[in-house]
Amino acid sequence: MHLSTHLKGINSYIILFVLSLLPITKSAYGQCAGTDNDVTVCEKDTDSNNRTYTLFDKLGGSPTPGGTWETNEPANFFALDRNTGIVDLWRINSFGSHRFTYVNDSCGESATVTIHLGGYPGEDNIDGSANACGDEFNVNLHRFLGSDVDGKVQDFNGVWAEDPSTITNQLNDNEFNAQAAGPGVYIFTYTIAAVSSCPSRTSTVILEVHPPANSGFPTGFQVCANADFSSLTNFDLNSLLVGESPNGLWSEVGTNQLENLTDHTINIEEINTNFGHGTYTFTYTVYRSHAICEDSFSQVTIEILPVFSGNIAVANYCLGEDHIVDLNYDDTLFPNGDYTISYEVNGISYSTPEFDVRLENGSAQFVMNTASVILNQSNTIEITGIGHSTRNLCASVNMSPTTFTTLDPSISTNTSCAAEEMMVELNDILDLTGVLATGTFDVDYEVTDTLGATINGTASNVSFSAGNSTFGIAGSLFTIAGDYTISADVQGDMDFNCTLQSTVSVIPIPEDIALGLIVDNSCDATNIAVSINAPALGDGAYQVTYNVIRSETQEVLITNTIDFIGGSSDLDIDLTNLAQGNYQVRLASTQNDTTPCRTVFDFEETANFAIAGIPEVPQAEENQQFCLAAYLPGVPTIGDLEVTASGALLFYATETDDVILPFDEPLVHGADYYISNIDTNNNCEGSDRIRIEVALTDLEEPTTADANPLFCAVDAPTVANLSVNGDVGNTITWFDAAIGGNTLDNSTPLIDGEVYYAATQNGICTSTVRLPITPQVISVPDVELITTHLSRCGLDNPTVMDFESLIIDTPYEVLWYNEAQGGAPLSTDTLLDSETTYYAAYWDAVNNCENPERLPITIDLSDCIPEAYDFFIPDGFSPNADGRNDLFYIPNIDVIFPDFTLEIFNRYGRSIFKGDRNRPAWDGKNGNTYAANGIYFYIITYNKDELEPLQGRLYLNR
Repeated sequence: MHLSTHLKGINSYIILFVLSLLPITKSAYGQCAGTDNDVTVCEKDTDSNNRTYTLFDKLGGSPTPGGTWETNEPANFFALDRNTGIVDLWRINSFGSHRFTYVNDSCGESATVTIHLGGYPGEDNIDGSANACGDEFNVNLHRFLGSDVDGKVQDFNGVWAEDPSTITNQLNDNEFNAQAAGPGVYIFTYTIAAVSSCPSRTSTVILEVHPPANSGFPTGFQVCANADFSSLTNFDLNSLLVGESPNGLWSEVGTNQLENLTDHTINIEEINTNFGHGTYTFTYTVYRSHAICEDSFSQVTIEILPVFSGNIAVANYCLGEDHIVDLNYDDTLFPNGDYTISYEVNGISYSTPEFDVRLENGSAQFVMNTASVILNQSNTIEITGIGHSTRNLCASVNMSPTTFTTLDPSISTNTSCAAEEMMVELNDILDLTGVLATGTFDVDYEVTDTLGATINGTASNVSFSAGNSTFGIAGSLFTIAGDYTISADVQGDMDFNCTLQSTVSVIPIPEDIALGLIVDNSCDATNIAVSINAPALGDGAYQVTYNVIRSETQEVLITNTIDFIGGSSDLDIDLTNLAQGNYQVRLASTQNDTTPCRTVFDFEETANFAIAGIPEVPQAEENQQFCLAAYLPGVPTIGDLEVTASGALLFYATETDDVILPFDEPLVHGADYYISNIDTNNNCEGSDRIRIEVALTDLEEPTTADANPLFCAVDAPTVANLSVNGDVGNTITWFDAAIGGNTLDNSTPLIDGEVYYAATQNGICTSTVRLPITPQVISVPDVELITTHLSRCGLDNPTVMDFESLIIDTPYEVLWYNEAQGGAPLSTDTLLDSETTYYAAYWDAVNNCENPERLPITIDLSDCIPEAYDFFIPDGFSPNADGRNDLFYIPNIDVIFPDFTLEIFNRYGRSIFKGDRNRPAWDGKNGNTYAANGIYFYIITYNKDELEPLQGRLYLNR
């Protein structure tokens, strides 16, 4: 119903309402709905007045108008006008008793009219116009009763029956199985039972079932394009049909094989000659015997299948490599797709995985099975078949076989001494003709040393015999002991790019014979001890010569030859007759033994010493302090002590200790270290030692009550938010690593799961142990809703709870606000306001975190159906200040139509009032004066849903 029509109805109601305000006596309310009554209507279809059957007139008693009518039968709902009480009995399509109730709200009473309605069985259909086709399973007999004749429709609660003279037992309620009954003429009756005083009535249908057309079940015929077509020159298409009616006709498009509609023989050899491979369709049509049936046609196919033709190519391969087979084929014969290829290698049959080979645009590849491949000689591969998952293909193919060779060459080397020529052996090398190579060839090689560096070279004119050869590589490439990799490539061979590579071990050169010199006091030497260590020497007489030489003049002052028998020997050199000064002692030996890979036979050892001479005392701070954190991951050592001296420094644990401490010995807190120096020119050590006391400084690491603090990403936490405790007077410095790393500014943003390290700092010294803090920065995602606009009717007093309908399934709780930032979440019973923008936020209840950006939601509270809220426009008011009806106000208009405008005109057409939702009511004034009693006119513009403006009038009566 259009809104304006509804409003007019409301106006009528308002008039009645206004009349009801007039004084009436109590007796006027008695039986205002009348009393119940029963009526009987037979043969409703014979009287057109039954289309406007007035129920109000059938009520007993003295009913008063103004009420509404109801029915408890849904099927009668649209036959009844609830306002007028007029019912269309022709639209009630079931015989029996029907109840209609009149309700008068003015007195709160109701009364019922019960109609005992006789049935209407429809019109007979016995003139041959009832037809069905013999292939119909369910023929609805109701369609033959002359339904909707002049608006009359038969009742649907009657009973269908077969006439005994044509009974088939194929009737089920109103559905008749014509297919099971078969062609013929069948009689049916439709009976409406008696109702009250109304007799039963019957209609008759004579149905003719016509035989359906049958073109039969089609089959197909296939033949390969390379087959013998001599027997297919007179092919009968009827042989491809099963169960067809003989009165059909053949047709086709494209081959011109059928001379006329009755021809059914074709020449398949001619089709192949003229058109080649493909699918050719022929149609057999049987035409219907009656318009109620459909024509029937069947299509048979003649498939001339293509033969897989083209060429095959296989490269030569090395043993262990995938052997790729390349196919080139006529892509006009085979569409792109996935196929299975059958093939033979040296007469052994194989097949690719099912539908694994991709044929595309004339080319394809697959990996050959190499189980039957013979090494180092020619092999043959032949394609024997092709298959597809859905396409019919010829079993035979037209591809010539091809040959290939699989090579298994090898390279080998022998263990060698360092810097010795490396011999390389090659085997099973084929020449360009595919036979084992004989003759001279150049060989390119590459040597990869123990450090991974590579050197390339070429061995020229290497002699081969029956595929085998040996060549050498210079020993200068093998100076370092260890494993080397050698690869080779023969120029002019059958190049398969096979990997010829070998790993060889190079034996190191033996260690030199050890000669030792020990001077008892290099500053004022009195004795020199000589040691010889030669365990690799066998038994026999060996000689070592020593000399004592004055450094300034190179004069040999002492010389001697020592004899020993293998192993080791010790002796002393007498220095008692040497004058004060600097000297050199030289120990030398020349050996010739059988140790494998020895290359050095001459050995020499020298030492400097002096008679008398002391260097100056070293200088250093007596107390030296070290911050341990500055030396991580190690600790400060003796070498970190700051000392100034000439010559070389010597460190001792005590003032008299003769054990020299190594430079890498860790310093000990509170320990004393003693330092002297030695003149390297004469090996003279100073007689005085200085002392240094060492203090090692470390600070206590910070502590914390929470090593895994939790923050919300929305709060943008930084390093400054991390909480640790340190000693009084010290500060905290943050790092990005447990040792070393970078210092972090307090403004550094925190990252979830990142580890931050706190160290205690005092001046330039920090604690060696840093406290790790791993914050949890909880990020809550942005809100996702079904929509960000909610439509509701404000008259239903919607609340925040209504927003729940917008939520998409989420693990988070959704909070609702009326502010973009800050504020408290709204309770679910908070009434919604159309002037307010609301906001949604995800809330992680476990971690008490919210997402950073709240999602704005708009709301429309005008989504109201006027009829559902009894929307009406008063037709009068009395602005006499008595507190009743003092304003002309349309209830709920500002909610249902928030953008409405209202304009009031006097009888001369002059506008005297304009209103909207901010000024929705007229108080009866014309400016500052009171408007006179009388009729005024209004125009309401709804500004919603394309509703037309409404014009009306109202009565002002003070």
